[in-house]
Amino acid sequence: MLLVKFEYRGTGYEALIRVKAKDTKTEYYITVMNGELEKMLFGHHVITEENGCMHTGTAPDAETALLKNIIAGALKAYLRPSPHTSEI
Repeated sequence: MLLVKFEYRGTGYEALIRVKAKDTKTEYYITVMNGELEKMLFGHHVITEENGCMHTGTAPDAETALLKNIIAGALKAYLRPSPHTSEI
């Protein structure tokens, strides 16, 4: 399980992400720690990574697609931190 922080519409949120590795891809199952956003993602809560590329798949509307893209970006940053950042 991963805990990923992200910002959506000017507010900070967290998502628990369950990782499931398969043959050639990895699936990330998202649970947002906010009831309204979790409802928005219902049925569309999986992001896949294949060959180093994140794929958010389909979404029922533009707002859900935006949310998934934001979470995918935060997940990617979590998995591959910038070489210019350092831990203190």
